[in-house]
Amino acid sequence: MNNDALKELREQAPVELQDDLQALSHAFSLPKLSYIDISRQERLAQMMVRWPLLAELANTTGSV
Repeated sequence: MNNDALKELREQAPVELQDDLQALSHAFSLPKLSYIDISRQERLAQMMVRWPLLAELANTTGSV
């Protein structure tokens, strides 16, 4: 990676580095990846068990 690409990443850090894959794809000009965040899915499932009202609202709105 050249210095210009590093500089661009640093300038865009607050937005771009929130999603590591997006930042890597941008830095290395990678094609769009089909990515499933398993840990996020596990956290959501735990939240639904912990807060039944949240699970009920998610089912009502079709969010899950």
